[in-house]
Amino acid sequence: MKDLAMRVVLGFLLIVCGIVCVFIPKKVYSLILDLTVVYCLINCIYLGYLYGRERKKKDLLFALFSFLFVVIIKEYTYIPEWIVRVSFGAYCLVCGLAMFVQYGLHIMNRIRHRTGYFLMGVMYGALAAFLLFSPDFETEMLLRFFGLYFIVLGIQYVHDAYDAVQPSVKYKWKRKFRLMLPPVLCVFMPDWAVQSVNKYIFEGKVPSLYDHKGEEDETVQLKVMVHVGPEGLQKVGHICFAYHDVVYSYGNYDTESFRFNQTVGDGVFFNVPLEKYIPNAMRAENNSIFEYGIHLTKEQRELVEKEIDRLEKRAYRWYCPIEREDGYDRFPAFRDNYPSRLHYRTGAKFYKFKKGKFKTYWVLGDNCASFIDLVLGKLGCDVLSIRGIITPGTYYDFLETEYQKKGSPIVYRTIHPWSREQADSYKEKSRQFS
Repeated sequence: MKDLAMRVVLGFLLIVCGIVCVFIPKKVYSLILDLTVVYCLINCIYLGYLYGRERKKKDLLFALFSFLFVVIIKEYTYIPEWIVRVSFGAYCLVCGLAMFVQYGLHIMNRIRHRTGYFLMGVMYGALAAFLLFSPDFETEMLLRFFGLYFIVLGIQYVHDAYDAVQPSVKYKWKRKFRLMLPPVLCVFMPDWAVQSVNKYIFEGKVPSLYDHKGEEDETVQLKVMVHVGPEGLQKVGHICFAYHDVVYSYGNYDTESFRFNQTVGDGVFFNVPLEKYIPNAMRAENNSIFEYGIHLTKEQRELVEKEIDRLEKRAYRWYCPIEREDGYDRFPAFRDNYPSRLHYRTGAKFYKFKKGKFKTYWVLGDNCASFIDLVLGKLGCDVLSIRGIITPGTYYDFLETEYQKKGSPIVYRTIHPWSREQADSYKEKSRQFS
């Protein structure tokens, strides 16, 4: 109930902020600048105080930066406007390029339904060009745009909270208009959630790691898992699904096909028993996992099975390096290769696509999150109904929201938290792999 209350409060705050931005954007912009000046001055004084006590050069440096930023805001008012327009323009430019790259990959792989990516690329590109180069740009117009976005998003938050407190009436997901948070906000949401859980554990509290609604003996055929690691790009996360306790995971796993700094490569998926996959992901790969159980009707099971069957029919077996070189007795030589160590520890089997969608992996397009839509899309999940960059965090936000609703198909949530102590204990016990 606490999460629902916060969602309602956030929803109303977004609606109010949106209305204010739409009707009085100039005053909102002035208020933002004034608050920024106050914050920077307070930060400057605080860091100066810390420098006086501890004599750390970084405190003095950041204090000077804060003061310099105040001077810039007060004396050169056009610079904050330039920062706003360039930042949002750069974001639109990245989205547009992502759409065009995906469009090009679909041409290369002879995929028919690709026009949507081209049109979205044109739209994002035109918006980016206007923001970056048009002399008619007005900050007030951009704030009005943000205001409309806040209003729609706030209404959606309130509506989701309202659905969550309704009597437990089963419903099916339907493809409809759904506005998602920007990827730059969604991308680290799983990591923030893991940090919250680990904080509870560190403080000696016992967080709720398993929640179930409905009947305990209710059969769950489909499970979706959102991973997040402790360092670097692991914090962005990964998402996969399991059907009848067999995991299907898609990614850029073939190191020999990496291109453009590992953002593009041959699309590879693997399957492995769930009972082996989760312990390995936690103990060997240092991942925390959010697992969601989804109840399916008979018709939905048939749809999922048909999709998995189509998936397997257009794929062929790909052998990872440790298999090709028969290196099972030389595991340390292959330890840095994820497919090899996963196969060695769990027996996972890898596959590549012969043709069609997902033949080529693209980190900002056909990635692990869009792969999940092969299954959840058949159930009516609307995360990908609006084209854009989708991350595991986007799906995490959707799954968390749907789990809060009493009648949603998501009937349980389990959190598998990773801790450094667990990893050290596991490594001590698993020296046999060395």
